[in-house]
Amino acid sequence: LQRTNAELRHAMNQLAQSEKLAALGALVAGLAHELNTPIGNAVLTASTLADQGRDFTARLSVGLTRSALQQFIATVCEGSEILQRNLQRTAELISSFKQLAVDQSSYQRRTFALEEVLREIALALSPTLRRSPATLEVAIAPDLRLDSFPGPLGQVLMNLISNALVHAFAGRERGVIRIESMPAAPGRVGLRVSDDGNGIAPAHLSRLFDPFFTTRLGQGGSGLGLHIVYNLVTGLLG
Repeated sequence: LQRTNAELRHAMNQLAQSEKLAALGALVAGLAHELNTPIGNAVLTASTLADQGRDFTARLSVGLTRSALQQFIATVCEGSEILQRNLQRTAELISSFKQLAVDQSSYQRRTFALEEVLREIALALSPTLRRSPATLEVAIAPDLRLDSFPGPLGQVLMNLISNALVHAFAGRERGVIRIESMPAAPGRVGLRVSDDGNGIAPAHLSRLFDPFFTTRLGQGGSGLGLHIVYNLVTGLLG
């Protein structure tokens, strides 16, 4: 029995690690999807500017009118602004995802803005949200800073949101997932994650955080997502 229990604990730890790797995989997929637009815009603008440059050079040999010169300058200025805007967006996305990935892969304690972590999570999940009938609403008190573990906190919130997206809105045309902060004991903050979805069957409530319990057996559910949430919230996050 002792050997069997040890093997089960080892198997659970391996599955939990797999869940964390799957979360990181979702971050990478989200990053690739989000980067596609600004990089595509930048490439298109750079190509247009190159074409305009070649055309301008060809015109130099036959002489330029004042209007042609003004048009070229206007095109270069507009293209430069578009490039700068899209490259800045790309840099912000990479920075945001980099921090989120570092937090997800390590349990490092640091001071952080709660609103910033929520923004990074919303960004990571945006491709999934766009394919679902649900929208994500975030109502976090401004300038709220925590001295805590942003990685585990982010993993908890991502698991809860992902769980809602999988279960809450089947057969629905629209829905809302909401994350909000509220006053709590001194030095602490309350976080509520809620949705207006289909709800949970009463028979399942007592088993909600049990390891390996899933209502989607054979459909990709491991039954560990909410178990990990429970362990992180009641353990590391206190």
